Amino acid sequence: MQKKPFVTRFLALGTGILLAGCGTSSATASAGQSGSSSSHITTVVFWYGLGGTLGKDVQAMVAQFNRTHPDIHVEADYEGSYSDSGPLQQKLLAAIVAHRPPDIAQIEVHSMPVFAATGSLRPLTSYLRHSPIDSPSHYLPGMSVTTAIHGVTYGVPFNRSVPIIIYNETLFKKAGISHPPATWSQLITDAKQLTVHAGSHSIYGFAPLANWWPWESQVWSAGGHIMNSSLTRATFNTTAAESVTNRLANLIHSGDAIAYPGAQGWDNTLSAFYQGKVAMMEDSAADLGYDRQEIGQHFAWGAAMMPTDSQEMVPPGGADAVIFKQASHAVAQASWTFIQWWTAPRQTISWSETTGYLPVQRAALTNPGYRTFLAAHPQDKVPLQELAYQHQPPQSPHYLALLQYVQNAMQSAYFTNTPVSRAMNTALHESNSQISQ
Repeated sequence: MQKKPFVTRFLALGTGILLAGCGTSSATASAGQSGSSSSHITTVVFWYGLGGTLGKDVQAMVAQFNRTHPDIHVEADYEGSYSDSGPLQQKLLAAIVAHRPPDIAQIEVHSMPVFAATGSLRPLTSYLRHSPIDSPSHYLPGMSVTTAIHGVTYGVPFNRSVPIIIYNETLFKKAGISHPPATWSQLITDAKQLTVHAGSHSIYGFAPLANWWPWESQVWSAGGHIMNSSLTRATFNTTAAESVTNRLANLIHSGDAIAYPGAQGWDNTLSAFYQGKVAMMEDSAADLGYDRQEIGQHFAWGAAMMPTDSQEMVPPGGADAVIFKQASHAVAQASWTFIQWWTAPRQTISWSETTGYLPVQRAALTNPGYRTFLAAHPQDKVPLQELAYQHQPPQSPHYLALLQYVQNAMQSAYFTNTPVSRAMNTALHESNSQISQ
């Protein structure tokens, strides 16, 4: 039987990666009309996937670019979250099928193989070769692990993060613990020591996220693998790959950790930590600005790198910027001007200080203003240290589907007492069935 085209198969997935249904939006209707607003102004349509306060930060940056580049107008359209459960990916894939993509888009880093497989992305190798700003040699370590797919560069690191541990220093001191854990074994021990069972005033030692992103670090840091080297099979059902997740599930079931289910699980984890109900949590570097705001002076807190028992290895997070092939030469050049402006040292530092996302450029580390910022906010030094340990996720267009099966397995293991091995075996079977289609 002949296989369906890849994009059609991906859009048809019922795994929950993409929201069901994709109505025509006003932004979709405007895509493909770039450069038509004026004979003197080149219009660039940019789809992004950061909402709320971060979305306002994006719009402020775009407005600054437009003010300083009178011959280019970037039209920034929020199309819903770019995450695995958000609508931006589905809207982009539908727009590709309809031959009406935007000119630039923010692509979640794990999604890069999916969009590269469509053949709709413009290779950026020649742009990078002549750029004084966007060159892999200018980037901080690890920034390029997702931008090239099978040797072809399609993306530029745009807003990037890594998973980290956030901990309550006040509770640590009260429990007699002097520093955050460096290994998963120590984290388990510390979580038990930090837990206080006191009814409505209980404190849980740890709050792992029931989410595939920190799970990647759990697998790699224990010496496990998610897929084989040929990307033909999922391989996350080994003892090593399951060891950390199994211990965290046991910690939850023993009452020394708490996890929150569903789509609001991450937000509920943050809220519990801010209220002093959780002593440690998994989080994103991108939340550091929000963490500072919400914690305020309520308690002392710090950040630590993700633990490891075998090897230091963490996944990249955030998004890369891509340019679509359908953009005309003039629009592509204007798009590249915008991307270079956004990722230049001055802008990437400003973006990092405002949001918590990492700066892209090595030059940030020698910038006096940014060094002063880091001295005042030592938590932001941790993700910079962790960057060097970023590991490239499997470059398979089926990887997003695999991750959703894994997330379903984590929810099952954490919240229904299903053994981790059974839940992961189910996810493995589903993943390999998808890969073999």
